[in-house]
This record gives sequence, structure tokens and C-alpha cells, in this order.
Amino acid sequence: MDEYGQMYLKLKNEFETYQNFAEIQIQTLSEKNIKLEKNLDALVNIVEISKYINSYLSDENLVSMINDMIIGILGVTYSSIYLKEKDELFIKATNIEDIKVIEEEFQYLKEIQNEKPFVLNCKSPLFKHSAHKKDIHSVIGVPIHLRDKFIGYIIVEQTLWNFFNYDHIKFISSIANQIGIAIENSILYKRIQESAKRDPLLDIYNRKFFFDFVSKKISNKSSEDFAIVMMDIDDFKNVNDRYGHQFGDEALVQTSSLIKQSIREHDILARYGGEELVIYLDPVISKEKITEFVDNIRKSIENHSIDFNGTKTKVTASFGISYYPCDGNNFEDILNVADNLLYKAKNSGKNRVLSR
Repeated sequence: MDEYGQMYLKLKNEFETYQNFAEIQIQTLSEKNIKLEKNLDALVNIVEISKYINSYLSDENLVSMINDMIIGILGVTYSSIYLKEKDELFIKATNIEDIKVIEEEFQYLKEIQNEKPFVLNCKSPLFKHSAHKKDIHSVIGVPIHLRDKFIGYIIVEQTLWNFFNYDHIKFISSIANQIGIAIENSILYKRIQESAKRDPLLDIYNRKFFFDFVSKKISNKSSEDFAIVMMDIDDFKNVNDRYGHQFGDEALVQTSSLIKQSIREHDILARYGGEELVIYLDPVISKEKITEFVDNIRKSIENHSIDFNGTKTKVTASFGISYYPCDGNNFEDILNVADNLLYKAKNSGKNRVLSR
């Protein structure tokens, strides 16, 4: 019996050891499975965020949309996205109503200056001086980079203590990377959009953009008076024939540059076709002032010497001015009036400004 009793105790001990080992293994596998599920959820969220960002790439509110997604996915109290402009960080998106409070906290978080990720957890409030955020006990900050360049920060805050850990840094860092990519793509997108509006030689607006712009102004019933100026370089064919097309192109470039320097903030210069340029002038103080303004442009062109590859000469230009709504209620009529006046200016001696 003693022998069987010893065998029983041995088997019992072995079974308990195996049972403990199995429970530890099951617990380890369960923890790994939970972590894997979390990572999978995070990956799914990252993919969804990436799709979302790409869908709204041209939207001016994209950064605010991303910030809202961070709040929704993480279930946090506050989230703010800062982007760098002129070597300073500015708030681009936040769900905090009081901007002054944000600025106070921003100064408090010295970790931001290191441009590295950080996690702050404290049983006592992190912002004791702030009446609005006295209940914040957990903060995470992740830098945003565009390639290797630091361009901003994501700051996320929670009232629960020890809410954030370094696993959150991985997830928010992936969002920060998406923001960096989105900003780069947005910049490229805007460049493409802008290049589609511009004449490649003169770097001024093209005819289509100008027509669309003025047509929208007219369709807006509250649009105030404005002037349209048609302008043409005199004897441009002779310039091309005598000095060559490269010199002619340079004459156009320098002439358009002179006009760009002369027009006001809300005025628009575009290439109408060939050597013809068209200008939108707004506001119109008076017809006399506009005529004087355009004549000053004419004089600046007349007095300017085109100097290119050792060749130097001067050109002149003729102008025709029409007004909305005095000369018509649609763009075609207003443009025709300016074009006819330009034709008369060229046939009556050139290098002059005509209006009615």
C-alpha cells in the first residue's frame, strides 16, 4: 500500500505541475492572442485612416477630420494636431474650445521641444494651473515628420490615469506618418492644381482660369463693379522676325512681370493668347483712376528695355478698358468692348489706352 500511495502522490504532483504549466501556457497564449487582436485592430484602423485620408486629400478640413478620427478610435478626452510654420508650431486641429488653455499647456509640455514621442501619466492632475483641464491625468505626444523633417505634433489627453502606454505611441505614430504623407500629397496636389491654372511660359493665369473666374464673379449677383483690360504688345511680329522667337518670348516674360509688379492684391493677370494679355481690376474707384492706373502700366512697359543674350530693345503696348456692368451684363459683351477698344487703340497710333 505504501508503494501505491507514493505512486499516487508522484502522479498527483506531476499532474499539478503539468496543470500549472498548461495554465501558464494558456494564459501566455491568451495574452499573445489579445495583443495580436489589438495589433490587428490597430492595423485595420490604420488602413481605414489611410483610405479616408486619400479620399479627402484635397479637402481643406483634412487635418480636422483626422483629429476627429483619433478621438473616436482612441476614445480620448482631447486631441490636438500642431503643424510647424515659419519655425513655430501652430494649432491646426483640436476639440478644445479655449485656445488660451491650449497655449498654456503647450508651453508646459517641455517634452515637445525634444521632437520625440513621450507619455506622461500622473495620479495628480498634470495641469494643476488650468481650470479647464484640471482632470487630465494621462498625455501622449507623437511628432509628425515629412520624410526626415519635423513638421508637427499630435497631442492626445485623457482624464484616466495611466491610460496611455508606449503601445499607443506605435499606433499614433502610424497616424502621424499618414498625416505627413497626406500633407506631402496635398502640397503636390495643390501644385498640380495651380499649374493647371497657369501659363507655363509667363507663370500667370491662363485663359480658361480667367474666363471661369470672371464668369463666377458675374454670376454672383452681389459682385461689385470691376474693369477688364485687354492688352497687346505693339508690332510683336516684327520683334519676333527681327530678333527671333526666343527674344520674343523673353519680351513677353518681362512685360508680364512688369504688369504683375504693378497690379494690386485683388487684381488678376492672365494670358489671353499669343502676345495678348488680359487684366481683371477690382475694385473700380473711378473710370478716371483706372485709366490713369493702366496708363502708368503702359508707361512702365514703354520705358523698360528688354535685354536678352546681348540684344537690347524696347517695346510698347496698347490697351482697351471695359467695365462691368456699364458695358454689359455678361462676360462676352464686356470682353468684346475691351477688345474693340484695343483694336481702335492699335489703329489710332498704338502705345495708348482707350476706354469709354
